[in-house]
Order: sequence, then C-alpha cells, then structure tokens
Amino acid sequence: MFDGLHDIDWASMEHAYGSAEDVPALLWALRSPDAGERSKALDRFHGAVHHQGDVYPSTAASLPFLFELAADGVTPDRAAVVALVVSIGRESLDRGFEDDGTEIEYYPPTGCAQAVAFLRERGAEFAELARDADPDVRLAAIPGLGLFLDDTDRAAAVLRERLAAEQAVAARLRIVEAAAALALRLPAAAEQVMDWLGRLAADPAQGPVTRLAAVVQRVRCAPDEIGEDVVPTAVGLLRESAHAIPVRRIAPAPSRPAAPTPGVAPQIVAAFEDLDRRTRVYAPTTILLRSFHEALGARVPERTVVLAEQLSSPDPGSRLDAVRMSGELMRTWRGDHTRLLLLVADQLTTDDQEVAAEAAAVLETCHPIAAPAREALAAHIEAQRTAHGPHVWATPQALLRRSHQETVRALARLGDARALPSLLAALDSDADVWRAIQVAGHLPQAANELVPRLCDHLRRIDLSRQRNGMSANAILSALAVLGDPAAVAVVVDTLGAAVSMGQHNITQQALKALVGLR
Repeated sequence: MFDGLHDIDWASMEHAYGSAEDVPALLWALRSPDAGERSKALDRFHGAVHHQGDVYPSTAASLPFLFELAADGVTPDRAAVVALVVSIGRESLDRGFEDDGTEIEYYPPTGCAQAVAFLRERGAEFAELARDADPDVRLAAIPGLGLFLDDTDRAAAVLRERLAAEQAVAARLRIVEAAAALALRLPAAAEQVMDWLGRLAADPAQGPVTRLAAVVQRVRCAPDEIGEDVVPTAVGLLRESAHAIPVRRIAPAPSRPAAPTPGVAPQIVAAFEDLDRRTRVYAPTTILLRSFHEALGARVPERTVVLAEQLSSPDPGSRLDAVRMSGELMRTWRGDHTRLLLLVADQLTTDDQEVAAEAAAVLETCHPIAAPAREALAAHIEAQRTAHGPHVWATPQALLRRSHQETVRALARLGDARALPSLLAALDSDADVWRAIQVAGHLPQAANELVPRLCDHLRRIDLSRQRNGMSANAILSALAVLGDPAAVAVVVDTLGAAVSMGQHNITQQALKALVGLR
C-alpha cells in the first residue's frame, strides 16, 4: 500500500499552513479503523491540503495515493475519498485553465495542471467507480465521467447505463449534469449528448425531475439557443417535481442564542453565521435550478417566473433556497422586481420560521428597492409583537428572534417609524444592540429618542478593547447622520479617549461625526 509515498520530498512542498510533511500521516489516517481519526484526517486534508479549494503541488502529489484508497474495497469512507478526488480535479479545472483549455500560469506554481493530467490518465477508472456496489461511492464518482474520461463514446455509454440503473434523485441529477459537463468539455461529444438530453426531456417515462434536469442541462450546453418554450416547459416540470419529491421539515435551529465568543466582535460572529447559512442547500433540485438561473442570465422576467414557481413549492426547503436565489437576482440584475419582492414578503407569514427569517433577511439586504414590501414588513412586526410581546427582539427563540430583527432592520432602512418600538427595546435591553445601532441612522425623525440611547451606549464602550471598535464606529456613524447637537459632548469625550489609546479608526470616525453635528 502507498508504494513510493516516502520517496516524495513532502517537506519541500507546502499547503495552506506551511510544510506538507504531514501529508503522508494524513493519508495513512484515512485508512484508520478509528472513525474519529479518519474524520479528523479528512477535515485536515480539506482544511490544509485542499484549503478552500486550493490545489497545491502537494495536493496533486497526493492524488495517486488517494486514488489507491478509493480503489481499495476495504478502505473505510471510500465515498468521502472519491468526493475529495473529484473536488481536487474540479477545482483544478476551474482555477488552472481558461475556458478554451489554456493553462493559467501562477507564481508560485499550483498543482492544477499536474492534478488534471493525472486524473485524465486514470479517467477510465471513474467508469468502474460509477458502477461500485456502494451507492455513495457511485454518487461521488459520477461527475468524474464528465470531467476526466476522454473516451466520449464510453463516457456517454456509462452515463446512459447508470441513468437506467439508478433510481435515487440525487444520482439521476448528477448523471445528467455529468453528461452536460462532458459535452461542454469535449465538442466531439456535444451532438450525441444534446440529442440524448432532448430525448430525456421529452420522455414522460423518465419522471419530472429527470426531465427538468435534461431541459436545464441542455440549456447549459447551448445557452444561445434558448427558445420561448424553455421557461414554460421548465416551470411545468418544476411544478410536477414539487409533488414528486417528499416534503421534508427543515431541521430546527438551537432554541437559544449562542453564547458570545470571547474576544470576537458580535458583528464578525454574525458574518460567519450568515456565511454558513448561505452555503447550505435544502432541496435536491436547488443546484440544478441555480445552473438554470445562471444560464438565463439577464433574462430577469423569465427568471422571475421560475422563482415564482419555486416560491410556491409545498416543500419549505425548496422555498428557503428560492428566497435566497431571489435575493441574489434582485441584488445582481436591474429591473422591476416588485413582483418578486412581494412574493418574498409573502414568505414572512409562513409557518416555517426558518423560511420566514430568511425572507426577512433578504428584504433587509435588498432595502434600497424593498419599498413594495413595506406594509408586509410592518404587519409582520406588529403581528410578532402582539403574539410574543414588546420584547420579542430579545426572545430566546433563535429563529423568531432573527426573523423579527431582520424585519425591523428592513423596515427601519426604509425610514419607516413603525420599526422604532423594537429598536428602542433593543437599545434599552442590550440584546443584539449592534443590530439596532446599524439602522438607527435611517430614522432621523426619531432622533430625540434614539440619540440619548446611542450616547449612553457610546459612553459605556471600553475603547481599550480592540473588539469594540466596530461598535463605537457604528454609533458614531449613526450620530453623525442623525445630526443632533446633543451628542457633541459624548463624541468629544470619545475622540479624546480614542486619541489617548491610539485607536486611529475611531479617532477618524469621531472627527467625521463632529463635522456632521455642527
């Protein structure tokens, strides 16, 4: 096992955290009978040797040994190893080559070209892995047929064979996606793949999810040939698919807010939580539909029609993913988004708190154009305060708290005074107060109530602690916008403290605030 592993000068190579001399130990740990040791090794490999998708020379050098693990039937967690191999190859293609196949030169050099060359040499082995007895191994290996197997006829034949054999939705979606990847990579395969996808899309025996996948992947292969019938066909299949896929509840979030992270500003903690939320996918068709939206591009009316159907799904996970996609469309492309804003606002009143919270968050991030949703936001806030009391901003129910706070912030950014009671409750309670401070400047009509509270918070900030800088600057910025001269004294005190402690960013923000308070 691992012949030649120690012939490689691993110490001369690096990964994300320095010397790659630990790679051999990680590879051996992936064979460990101890599940915890294997899990740690896999996490370390993803975190260091394949850090955020990076492909180093040490990453490429590990591929022969990862392949050996994948091919050995006694290797535990083979599917995870195969998925790692495919990820390294996919990222190597995306980062190491232009669309026309030209290699991108980096300094220091990456391992992208080396990785792709090796995987293309072993491309035929993905055909065997795609037939493995373990369904998880098959699922992980299927993309390799489109990305690395250069024998177009064999790749297409194996994909057709696997579609006939596989019944799971995830596998069928991945097979059709691999066919499109094959056609996009190898022009010689395009005609037969396009013909096959066309037949699949028209074949009612395939089921609506497979037919929808065929429509979308065919569009990916030829985005310039999108006809007037494509979107109506996709919407019809999407509607059928919604009833073909079982409705699943979204796993509930913790019932209480997480404890503060020592030494880390709450804004930073929240940013990482948001990033984690954005990477989650709740519905099996979401990745497929993202590809469809990417192919449709600037066709905003057509994309809105598709999103309207997604947002009407009986499955909460599908709606949650659709809410996020709606936000991405509205933030990226200009157009009349009134219909989409109202459809997202309709999700505020859903029984699923996760969906409602995400809808509120999207309306908050889209606040420059969110005026059509104003009344829905105000009604949602009033309903929450009536049902849960005036202190719902600080409720220990995590999803309800997030839903209320994001709704209040969205309405406040529209300059609507109906957000004020909850903002004042936040400023009086200190619960997630930074979220209220960020939007306080949008309500100048309430300066007489907001400014004293903001000044009180500013007085209490310990400027000797670096983590408090973001909060101090946010308060100073809000005071400058509100423009109440009553804040001058506390801003001057803050300026003096910031200068004495060498807090240059706060010093600059305090000076700007004083200009605004003249």
